[in-house]
Amino acid sequence: MDSGTKFLTFTSIIMLALILQVVLAVADQRDHPEKAAVEFAEAYFWLDPSMADRLCKDLAQGTEKNAVQNYLQRMDQTARSLGYEFNYMKQGLYHIDVKASLKDADTAVVTLKGERRRTINPVFGLVARWFFMGETHPVQETLNLVREGGSWKVCGQPFQLLES
Repeated sequence: MDSGTKFLTFTSIIMLALILQVVLAVADQRDHPEKAAVEFAEAYFWLDPSMADRLCKDLAQGTEKNAVQNYLQRMDQTARSLGYEFNYMKQGLYHIDVKASLKDADTAVVTLKGERRRTINPVFGLVARWFFMGETHPVQETLNLVREGGSWKVCGQPFQLLES
């Protein structure tokens, strides 16, 4: 009788944990300004062209056509001028703290704070983080976001994306 009670308790805990995981996974799929800002910032510092997916139409198709491609080319030129390959310029974003304030239903301002560290590849980044190796640089940026097509997009002048 005692082993049946333990089995039932163990099974109910496992089932509750699985249900909680499903609920949290579904809740994480919802798009909100903080999530958009973090995704953009991580892609920006990782030099991932997917950052264009989080840019508003004005930046993606406006006067600065190919803003992301121009930025990536500038980073490639900078790396080559320093004598490195393009991957040397990749940086990971850590200890991210975001605060959003909605101006209205379709406009938000997100303040993003964190640290960035040179991360040539993901393994290097993890080892450097675990053993406190490498130099970290503070990141603090205020991003303007708008809702376009049901998802939040970064507008304005994020980081150094549009600088020449």
